[in-house]
Amino acid sequence: MREYLEEQLKMNITITEDRNIYKGLPLIYKSLYKIYTVSSNGVVWLALEPKDKLGLSQLRKNRAYLEKMKQVNCVLFLEEATFYSVDKMKEEGIPYVLKEKEIFLPFLGMLLSNNGQRIIKPVHIISFLTQKILLTGLYEEFDKATVTLIAQKMDVSKMAVSKCFDEIEYLGIDVMDLKGKSRAISMNMGKKACWEIIKPFLRSPIIKRFVLEEDANLQIKAGISALSEYSMLTDNSYPTYAVTKQDLSSSGIKELKEAVKGDTIGSIVLEVGYHIDTIKPHVQDPLSVLLSIEDEMDDERVEGCSLEMLEEYVW
Repeated sequence: MREYLEEQLKMNITITEDRNIYKGLPLIYKSLYKIYTVSSNGVVWLALEPKDKLGLSQLRKNRAYLEKMKQVNCVLFLEEATFYSVDKMKEEGIPYVLKEKEIFLPFLGMLLSNNGQRIIKPVHIISFLTQKILLTGLYEEFDKATVTLIAQKMDVSKMAVSKCFDEIEYLGIDVMDLKGKSRAISMNMGKKACWEIIKPFLRSPIIKRFVLEEDANLQIKAGISALSEYSMLTDNSYPTYAVTKQDLSSSGIKELKEAVKGDTIGSIVLEVGYHIDTIKPHVQDPLSVLLSIEDEMDDERVEGCSLEMLEEYVW
């Protein structure tokens, strides 16, 4: 880090690790971090360097505690960080040095970036195309799937897939293979492990719910009706269907009368952001079913049949 700091800041830097600095600190600081005393043109500050990859929430908490205890500015020394983490640290004024990429030292009034770094737009919610790519990647266990390969598989443009890759990279979803400027997705670490990685970033595929007086007689079963197709669960007294946003107009749903409170329900139609039909024809895919019925998981029968569905059709 010293060489990089001196090159970028154009000043002499000294970095020393003083073992006495750990005195009075919780043992976590010895086990998870290296702590350095840094001097830059007479300004002294501390640097906290994690020994292994840690989440932003822990880094944030541990840095703030160290700064409070030692009453001196504390900077994070990082080998790598997600675009999301970098944006959040800037937003919160957390000083950091991202090796060979960026320096953010607000107490010195400095923000320096290396030329040629790619700029990725912030992402606040995952797009449906990105979610579809991730779920498809889990089912098919992608191994170094490139933009070109995925674009062909999804029948979309390479530009659209490239934007999805940007989302995955920005959010720090750990399925991206990076080698120089080339990017690919690998999801061959086991389907359960993959699900645990991507699940926190996913959202319900439902855009809008239509409760209708009559049976809409659509092709794609969704929600509880889909779960009943995958398991021994008895369906509701009415079917639940899915229709994508692109097919909504041609489906005729908007011309059908919606049920009001007290009416007998003829069917429910879920307008969804995507559809994956590789698991069972004309049935919403299992993991999207799971995301669609989260509000109904309090029912033990629904929860049990969901586990049954996953064991038979996914894991």
